[in-house]
Amino acid sequence: MAVSTADTATRRPRTGHATRWDVQALRALAVSAVVLYHLWPARLPGGFVGVDVFFVISGFLITGHLLRELERTGRIALGAFWGRRAKRLLPAAFTTILVTGAAVLLVVPASLWSQYGRELIASTVYLQNWQLAADAVDYLAQSNAPSPFQHFWSLSVEEQFYIALPLLLLGALAVAGRRRAAGFRVARVLLVTVLVVSFVWCVVQTVTSPGVAYFSTATRAWEFALGGLASTVRLPAVRTTTARTVRVVGAWTGVAAIAAALFVIRPTTPFPGWAAALPVVGASLVVLFGGASGLQRVGRWAPIAFTGRISYALYLWHWPAVVLVPIVTGHPLTATEKLAVLVGSVLLATASTLLVEEPLRAAPWLSAARPRRVGVLGVVGTVVVVALGASTLTAAHVAQERAAAAAERIASGDVACFGAAARIGFPDPCVNRDLADVRVPGPAAIGGDDANEAACWTNASSGDAFKSCRLGPETGWTKRIIAIGDSHNNALIGVYRAMAERYGWRIDVAGHARCYLTDGTQQVSSAAEQASCEGWRRNAFRYIGEQADRTDAVFVTHSTGDATVDPGAYGSVEDATVAGLAGAWRRINDVGVPVIALRDNPVTAYDVVTCTSRMTGPTDGSCDAPRAEALRFDGSAEAARLVPDATVVDLTRYMCTDDVCPAVIGGVVVHRDNSHLSATFAATLAPALGRAVDRALQDDGSARR
Repeated sequence: MAVSTADTATRRPRTGHATRWDVQALRALAVSAVVLYHLWPARLPGGFVGVDVFFVISGFLITGHLLRELERTGRIALGAFWGRRAKRLLPAAFTTILVTGAAVLLVVPASLWSQYGRELIASTVYLQNWQLAADAVDYLAQSNAPSPFQHFWSLSVEEQFYIALPLLLLGALAVAGRRRAAGFRVARVLLVTVLVVSFVWCVVQTVTSPGVAYFSTATRAWEFALGGLASTVRLPAVRTTTARTVRVVGAWTGVAAIAAALFVIRPTTPFPGWAAALPVVGASLVVLFGGASGLQRVGRWAPIAFTGRISYALYLWHWPAVVLVPIVTGHPLTATEKLAVLVGSVLLATASTLLVEEPLRAAPWLSAARPRRVGVLGVVGTVVVVALGASTLTAAHVAQERAAAAAERIASGDVACFGAAARIGFPDPCVNRDLADVRVPGPAAIGGDDANEAACWTNASSGDAFKSCRLGPETGWTKRIIAIGDSHNNALIGVYRAMAERYGWRIDVAGHARCYLTDGTQQVSSAAEQASCEGWRRNAFRYIGEQADRTDAVFVTHSTGDATVDPGAYGSVEDATVAGLAGAWRRINDVGVPVIALRDNPVTAYDVVTCTSRMTGPTDGSCDAPRAEALRFDGSAEAARLVPDATVVDLTRYMCTDDVCPAVIGGVVVHRDNSHLSATFAATLAPALGRAVDRALQDDGSARR
């Protein structure tokens, strides 16, 4: 669209066509910080802020380009602009995704294919940041292993910026034309508006929902906007010592701010929030003042210039290596392997830049004058890469179906010693040699082997809602139990259902992510999560009170390693845990209902699913966890001694021997992640748990000890 350029004649965008070597130096610094952080996080704890520096650079360069075009032609050619962006970004990105996707199929256990396939597709269509944001608020997805496509979240944010900025600018200019306002001035007003609104939202959401805030485009837009504003500032010509001093001081102050951020900001710092202002303002100072400073000489130095040149490709290639090499070797990266990853990533980035990225960007047959051709090739490339992800998901789904069918056949065949029936911690364990090389569910199915149900589940996004579901007969039930707790409670829904059917009980199940019945204050990740947990807990006690005259017992369990309570005045987490449990259980006793507490299940190594999926032949003990490490302090037994009407059920002997807690018991993989029982194994606990609860309920119809 055509706009007036009268106002722009005296306010040229800061960016010119000449190479900004200071910006190249900034690129080199940003990518080096990110790579070094991923390889040696303890040495450079804030290295991840390099991504924020990239956002500022993009805002500066792209806004400057659009405003130059607007000044020169009076319009913005969207097709040509997006075509140039596609030529710049897609070839290297699609190459990386294709190669990484092939590597996933070759070396990654099938247990990870489903997650990796989803993220491959999300990265290809530049929606990876929203995929990760959704996983951040999905409690049951928070234990997902890092994927080799995870770093595409920042490229997704950038791509969304490239789409949104010219559209917003055109919209603002249309309004300006009707109001006869200066186009350049309106562009600046637009950027200031985005800056203010996005920054305020960034600060708020970092407090209320930090997982989403980190990946959200809305919380990062201000970083691009500040860089864009820098491109609209016209500095006086460098004709005096004062002018030169201002630029030099401004540029090096920016460098100092970024350098400070690399060490002051840590992974535990609430981020982006207020903390992001340090690297973002620092980068903005560099792009604003660096054009006539010593940074120009720094950026021309061959190693720095080349690192800046390959920075995009280096960012693309290094992270897949960081994730995949440990999967291949079976152990965390050693110092030697980290150096090999660094060197290999530089070599791959060099080849990708020189052989793929730059030749295609300069190809005459893909010139900006042919945006349709670029668009068609971009669509074709997207379809090809997405097809790889779709085939991965399909293969994972087929494997899941086969594993589920195999598990069902085995479980329904009354197989001796299956799962918990192996009684591994008893003097007379049950051994079935036919199960020696059986491991169900299979690798592709284990991650989804979860009995939780949405109707019984609440998380922070649900506010203080209290949702419960009913298992067992609608009428004529002999006993009524309310089972309540966090995700470890809801992982037992299959067990509760089997108990309800066997004994004719009605069992109401209610669970909340990272929240259980305690009078203590749980340490959760955000204020919103804290408010949701406390509200849900109040509603849970209210529900128990309202149903007390029709309830025979409240069944409670909780995770020992997640959202521990604040030690407060008790001095230790252990003492505070016991006091919190005892206080909550007394409140249940006060309305006339006994408590039955299940001691939490053992935990295991984070990569237990990957470990078991590598096994071939008979199951060995390579993935087992030492009992002393797997059984964390639970507090239930100690709390029960303080509460008159409380009983503890401990099924540890079905999951651990005196020495270890095996990863596979009776042909069944025990955990679906580092702490949750697989639904298949949990179901095998139903007879033992049912007998224990029934015994407790038989004592005068209550759970009195």
